[in-house]
Amino acid sequence: MANKTIKDNRKSSLIQWLVFLSRLIVGGTFVFSGFVKVIDPYGTVYKFQDYFSAFHLDFLSSFAMLFSVALSVIEFVLGVHLLFGSYRKSTPRLIFIFLCVMTPVTLYLAIANPISDCGCFGDAVHLSNWATFFKNVLLLIIVLFLVYRNTSLRALYNQQVQWLTGLYSLLFVFFFVYIGTYYQPYLDFRPYKIGVNIPEALAVEEPEREFVFIYEKNGERKEFLLDNLPSEEEGWVFVDRYEKTVSGQESVTPIIEDFTIYRGATDITEDIIYDENYRILLLSPDLETADDSEVDRINELYDYCVEHGYEFACVTASTPQGVEAWQENTGAEYPFYFMDKTVIRTIARGNPCVLLLKGGTILRKTSPSQLPDETLLVQPLDKLTYGQPEIYRPERRIWFIVLLYAMPMLFLLLTEKTVAMIIGRVRQWRDAHRRKKKENENDMIEKNNV
Repeated sequence: MANKTIKDNRKSSLIQWLVFLSRLIVGGTFVFSGFVKVIDPYGTVYKFQDYFSAFHLDFLSSFAMLFSVALSVIEFVLGVHLLFGSYRKSTPRLIFIFLCVMTPVTLYLAIANPISDCGCFGDAVHLSNWATFFKNVLLLIIVLFLVYRNTSLRALYNQQVQWLTGLYSLLFVFFFVYIGTYYQPYLDFRPYKIGVNIPEALAVEEPEREFVFIYEKNGERKEFLLDNLPSEEEGWVFVDRYEKTVSGQESVTPIIEDFTIYRGATDITEDIIYDENYRILLLSPDLETADDSEVDRINELYDYCVEHGYEFACVTASTPQGVEAWQENTGAEYPFYFMDKTVIRTIARGNPCVLLLKGGTILRKTSPSQLPDETLLVQPLDKLTYGQPEIYRPERRIWFIVLLYAMPMLFLLLTEKTVAMIIGRVRQWRDAHRRKKKENENDMIEKNNV
């Protein structure tokens, strides 16, 4: 009897550890996947538009932002609930249903390959379609185990306060959705980060090369490097030589590729990225759908650039007809250059967005609504706050994100009994108030009947 009890305890402990690890794997994956999309809603919008185009569902493109936010928020909140063990029955079931929908989709993507990257981890991590499919299969197997065994391990928070973790998670992610939509993504996983020097990022670092010399002695051939050549007095005879890459070194792919700007048919990329003066570019992947609510700020900035001798131009992937329509609607007098739409979308989010360059270095990426007012544009850029490089420190931003989420959650964990008691008292007062109101209504009805 004692041995059976010990075995049962060991089995129960093993199952609890497996549940704990399963929650970490699946929940962590969903939290990460949801959050990297939350901070860059436009990136997910573009990916949805690629999907709609591949599946010939272009009529859904106008709802891409709605799908983007909904998918990101659902993934994050489900992941949080699974990590915390909240709603132990419903959470793994919802994730299982979610994966049952997504896994066949990723299988089709892997076979047909209409899109090279599914975008499940945004720009933070790029997976092949087959890797994404196998990842989903693995998660599906693990979450199926949780569907049956998740109740074996208690939740981190009491049931009375679990809804608060979900509510704060929603507020948390919508805060970053707002920043990513109306400003720029709080974390930038793209190659065009603030502070990047474009000419340096375009450069290809060639690997070091060396000569190998072939010598022969007594019918035997051997290879030697320049610093250890054999002596011909010992009978070695030179045969040949060839050049090779130094062992362990390979050609390094540039950080930035396909950055090319045209004025008509002329490539003017070098004129722009090697300009040591300030240069402002209004980026718009599609002028036909660009937001024109801040054209006054844009035109004022252009007038300021003309007055102070700074180059200002719009870089777009629109058709000439789209450019003409924009000029007619906004009164734009600045020149228009052309660039690949995907590259423009990668450089900065939003349509349009203002890029500030100096010497090919990205100083700022700004939405038009955040441009300085014309009353502030009275001095040269080097004397204005707008002309100073924005400081982008990803490690500090990551710490801010972690603390912004972890501190309230830790406070709730430490005070959950008190919070649960307060919630209970509020519910009791609410129920008593409803009963009293119902009784008063019944009394009024009885009096009226009399």
